[in-house]
Amino acid sequence: DVAIDGADNVDPGFNLVKGGGGALLREKMVEVCADKFIVIVDESKLCDGLGPGFPLPVEITPFCHEHTIRTIAALPSCAGCKPVLRMGSSSNNKVDGDEIAVTDNGNYIVDLHFTEAIKDVPKMAADLKALCGVVDHGLFCGMTTAVLCAGAGGVTVTAPEEKNKAEKIVKNMAFLSAAVGLVAVATMIVRKR
Repeated sequence: DVAIDGADNVDPGFNLVKGGGGALLREKMVEVCADKFIVIVDESKLCDGLGPGFPLPVEITPFCHEHTIRTIAALPSCAGCKPVLRMGSSSNNKVDGDEIAVTDNGNYIVDLHFTEAIKDVPKMAADLKALCGVVDHGLFCGMTTAVLCAGAGGVTVTAPEEKNKAEKIVKNMAFLSAAVGLVAVATMIVRKR
């Protein structure tokens, strides 16, 4: 099976931040079940390092959530983060209400804000996942098969293994026409900006 989805940020190592809309656990479950994961973004989502461009969402249990937030902030791999409990709607990372945001799974989200790039993304992902109280996080490491990026210069296709291999992967998949249609829409959106 193939999963096709967007991302909030993509770094040069094909690590992603996803889950800004609050469904990071469900998104990750879909991507983990897929044989291939194709990411479609516009060039505004590309970054030199994850962290400063988009807050990292972390889904946590409501029970002892304050302790979990303090524990996350104390992780050496999360050094420099400012954890902010999501308030209002769980579907965006803007404060739009007075109540704690609750995910579809009945959990809370803490958004980790960084002023500098995360130094070791896979290490942070492992450290967060190992914490009691953390359900999952929005770091998607080592999962991306290819990234289709729409920009002012057209559409580019890249992959972790080699750039040309990504084009072969996309050409050989039965869903090519659907992917091209999505990229065309993304390109139109970028051009309208």
